[in-house]
Amino acid sequence: MNPRLPLLLAVLTAALAGCTSYYKNVDACKDKARAEYPDAARAPLKITGSGASYHGSRVVVHGTIQNPPTANGAKPATATTPAAAECTFSETSMTGFQWLVPAQLAPKPRAAASDD
Repeated sequence: MNPRLPLLLAVLTAALAGCTSYYKNVDACKDKARAEYPDAARAPLKITGSGASYHGSRVVVHGTIQNPPTANGAKPATATTPAAAECTFSETSMTGFQWLVPAQLAPKPRAAASDD
């Protein structure tokens, strides 16, 4: 048996574990965005893509919100609003979630403390 084989197997196992967490974390973030979206019945959320950092420690999913049709003269028009959410992970455990857009879902910045 080649003495380098156990080392090669260990490196390969670690690399595959990192790839697996990447895909699991992307799927978990998509599921969380769908679950946390408050207006699914009125204006559906359609996830169109995602991106993740190294080993999936930070994942951003993006999509569109289909707003209900409104009447513009004789033709009804459907407007779409961009949507994006960010998830952070430690390994495969989600440690944070926040909406980035639209503004009504994104967290509001904290007011600066006054020096009274």
